[in-house]
Amino acid sequence: MFAQRGPATNGMRHPGYHAGPMLMLTTTVFTALGIAMTDPPTPDTERTPNALADETSPYLLQHAYNPVQWYPWGSEAIEKARIEGKPIFLSVGYSTCYWCHVMERESFENEDIAALLNEYFVPVKVDREERPDVDDVYMTAVQLMTGRGGWPMSVFIEPIELKPFFGGTYFPPEDRGGRPGFGTLLEGIHGAWIDPEKRVQLEDQAQRLADAVRNRLASAPAPVMPDAGVVDAGVAQLMASYDARDAGFGGAPKFPSPPNLELLMAAAWDRPDVQAALTHTLDRMAMGGMYDQVGGGFHRYSTDAKWLVPHFEKMLYDNGQLASLYAEAGERTGDGFYSTIAAEISDYVLRDMLDDTGAFWSAQDAESNAREGETYIWTPNEVDAALTAAGLEENDIVFAHRVYALDEPANFRDPHHSSDPRWVLHLVDHPSVLAQREGLTAPAFHQRLVRINAALKQVRDARDQPTTDDKVLAGWNGLMIGGLADTGRLLSKVSYVQAAATAAEAIRSRMWSKDGGLLRTMRGGEARIPAFLEDYALLTQGVLSLYEATEDAQWLIWAEQLVEQAKARFWSPAKGWFDMPENDEHLFVRGRSLYDGALPSGTSTMLGDLVELYELTGKPQWGELATATARSIGTVLQRSPRGMPIAVAAVYRRQQLSKPDSTEPGAPAPDALTFSGGSVKATVRGLPASLAQGEAAMVQLTLAIETSWHLTLPISADEFAMPLSIDPGDGTVEVTVQWPAGHPFKTTSGTIQVVDGTLDIPVTLKRTAQGDGPVSIIVTWQACDDQVCIPPVTHRFGPAS
Repeated sequence: MFAQRGPATNGMRHPGYHAGPMLMLTTTVFTALGIAMTDPPTPDTERTPNALADETSPYLLQHAYNPVQWYPWGSEAIEKARIEGKPIFLSVGYSTCYWCHVMERESFENEDIAALLNEYFVPVKVDREERPDVDDVYMTAVQLMTGRGGWPMSVFIEPIELKPFFGGTYFPPEDRGGRPGFGTLLEGIHGAWIDPEKRVQLEDQAQRLADAVRNRLASAPAPVMPDAGVVDAGVAQLMASYDARDAGFGGAPKFPSPPNLELLMAAAWDRPDVQAALTHTLDRMAMGGMYDQVGGGFHRYSTDAKWLVPHFEKMLYDNGQLASLYAEAGERTGDGFYSTIAAEISDYVLRDMLDDTGAFWSAQDAESNAREGETYIWTPNEVDAALTAAGLEENDIVFAHRVYALDEPANFRDPHHSSDPRWVLHLVDHPSVLAQREGLTAPAFHQRLVRINAALKQVRDARDQPTTDDKVLAGWNGLMIGGLADTGRLLSKVSYVQAAATAAEAIRSRMWSKDGGLLRTMRGGEARIPAFLEDYALLTQGVLSLYEATEDAQWLIWAEQLVEQAKARFWSPAKGWFDMPENDEHLFVRGRSLYDGALPSGTSTMLGDLVELYELTGKPQWGELATATARSIGTVLQRSPRGMPIAVAAVYRRQQLSKPDSTEPGAPAPDALTFSGGSVKATVRGLPASLAQGEAAMVQLTLAIETSWHLTLPISADEFAMPLSIDPGDGTVEVTVQWPAGHPFKTTSGTIQVVDGTLDIPVTLKRTAQGDGPVSIIVTWQACDDQVCIPPVTHRFGPAS
């Protein structure tokens, strides 16, 4: 898929994708949005429940008394829309979504807007955490239309084949800044729908959009086994976005993105530059306000580049993955700070997110009393009062001010309460540095901080608390089971492993059967909705971690049963894994999302599960299915390895399993190494087999760029294209490049320097430090023409390429 030069997306589902103009709204629809609002029907102001009152989802129940006559997704709403000839208005969100709450307060509790929705549409509410299949299909449509996505998601759907024709995310209730408000939008879409000529155009828009969604979600490239270079390419692409100053990968807002960190931990820990980037990121995340310093656990993301001010919701899936990562980092580095964070995450979940069954709840909200972060933020006076009430001494209060930056200016201002400055607590430096600065041993520093945090938490617990989404999701529980099992195993904490086993047993006994398979969600002891690939894959991953921690064969047996069931429900020998079963009558496409986001995709996770099962059992069936899975996504992996870091890590692990015990030393490097991809043929000549410390060699890189395409030089910046780069494949080798001059090319953001045609680039390699192993270079390019850029390509040239 081509990437349009234009405003960047948020990268939520499909990294690097920008919507083409073909899928933008027709001029007729924009004209329709300008129709003046008429007086809506007189609303019924009696607060009676709508059809959501019988649901179990906390999110749906939040909307059960809206004046909007919501229906849950299903046959009743769809048949109503077909009989009455009305479009469906689909609103998708989740219970801890801040902007979902805002749109509810502004629009769905607004009697006038509710009257429009009830009169002109069939309103349908979906909890995206219950129905990721519905969310994925229509979110893909929204991204294709607008170039971005998020929640709340708002989509208008024709009622016959359920094809979307208009969509977006949050809409304000009233017109703002020349853009139509939600009320104006509803009037405009209704006017276009009842106009025969405009209706035809809307239906044509729906058909083209549905075709594009099918192409995105259901198309299957020819199977190709990914080559060994995808691992280096994935690591190199990720490292190219490393923020050396503030840590993390990419700019603000900064998400923890555990799948990216997992790739670096699994496949490149032995590279000094990667290890430094990874530990820097783990440090800054845990020191910042994105980590709940008082109560433990990570918030959703940082709104700034410094990991300081979070979006305050907490998700089980983030904390499960991060517990595993911090526990492993502690084991690899010996840094007790990482182990402490893993333990605090585990303690937080077991204290605040534990269901009566022993399984885990899903999330905690960002707000209380309609104010984001209210529970978590402080003033220095509030901190002083809390510590004094707990009997702490003055030197403890001064200590708290120093380590939590309370002696610095306020770092948080609610835009709705700008005159009320507050502080998000964060550590001003790594605990080892702070301990030395305070003249304390590391254990003494930690104990003092624990004492202060306990006093603060006692006061914080008396405040109004964010709501908790108390539904149990099978897949998310799999991640937390894995997090607890890994933390317990690596920290020798038997209680964590026991908690993981209790949760696994709760899922197995209440949400799974040998005949009926796995269910996705449970609340109040009632389990429902057949599970999706994501649930099977993530739960299997957690169960395998539990087996590793306990060596109890029952968990390995159950993991194999889960994979067998998943294969029967979601595997296609011709196309690979699908996210949903084949027989859903209410979705116009059987979709799959291959890219790893905050959650790893079902396909990536299943590939890792299969590799691990093959390693543990030696059964050929798992090795063969792992190979078939890798082949089914090989084209995508070759094109965009950074988009599937968990799959790339699984490919690396499979390579390690098949690697011979020894390699023949002294093998000469071939004279010419060639790779073609991304409209470029690249050839490297003169690459030496090895270099001694202080030794240098000249290498020539030749790039043959297809006609009409060009590459951006690194001497200029284009926010929409990745520049050409040549990097060392070994941290002990220095690369010096004689870049060609290029020629100017004008873009919407300025003039850049580009190259085209065939060019030779001299490259000098020099071993600057003690090292061994083969010498290689990693080349990344992204070809563009005057309108579009195709996805970037990274290839490692060397003995392993």
